[in-house]
Amino acid sequence: MDRPARVQVSESELDKAGDVQHQPGQVYNIWYDKWAGGDRDPNAKRRRSPYKCNPEKDTGYTKGSKVKGSYFCLHFARGMCYKGEKCSFLHRLPTDTDVFAASVDCFGRDKFAHYRDDMSGVGSFLRENRTLFVGYLDKSKDSQRLVRRAFKQWGPIAKIKKMDTRGIYFVTFESEIYAQFAKEAMAHQTITGKETLVVRWASHDDDETADDRAVRTIKRLLEEPAAKVQPDLNQTEPAKETGLISSAARKKLKLRSVVTYSDSE
Repeated sequence: MDRPARVQVSESELDKAGDVQHQPGQVYNIWYDKWAGGDRDPNAKRRRSPYKCNPEKDTGYTKGSKVKGSYFCLHFARGMCYKGEKCSFLHRLPTDTDVFAASVDCFGRDKFAHYRDDMSGVGSFLRENRTLFVGYLDKSKDSQRLVRRAFKQWGPIAKIKKMDTRGIYFVTFESEIYAQFAKEAMAHQTITGKETLVVRWASHDDDETADDRAVRTIKRLLEEPAAKVQPDLNQTEPAKETGLISSAARKKLKLRSVVTYSDSE
């Protein structure tokens, strides 16, 4: 990249709207003795986000571009970073060469063992999930084409599955890192101008290689230093243990005597 990252929104505009930014690693939690923060969505209670990332115009180099292993800017993905080239995180789209620990997402937020009940949040480090739940769209004939056009800008798509008559789609990317970025970039956005999107993790990945990917993810996690495995500080209640990996995957890992999961969805 030969251009500096663009300032997406002014700091004064964010202050006026009350959208306080906390990128992961910049808020110190004295209870857990660690730096955290950043996984709360300031638009969660809004009808529609006033911000949107434009990768063609907003992408550029930052201070984080000079540091090996830098995470992606969560606020860049949401279209609301006021720091531009002064940001300590990456202002670009993820690629296949971007690899992070299985215990964190591409924004540096700690994953939890189980998904939240509503499948929101950062996700689970026990399962590689490439599929997003996208709802609730206007039920037009062109909606599937519009969904593909809106989501493919964040990364290559493997497939899109539509639930008839309900305005719900399941978008599967070729890699989880694309799904992580797209989930933040498209949440509370609109595609047709008539809806506000609900974007969450899909509760089940029906891809035939899902078990093998789950095995690889957990093996990689077990090889990482224990210090990297941290709890999700914003998980206020224990989530239901629902179908993280199948029984076939558990047999491969020989984890039956250690952890028990439910195969039901």
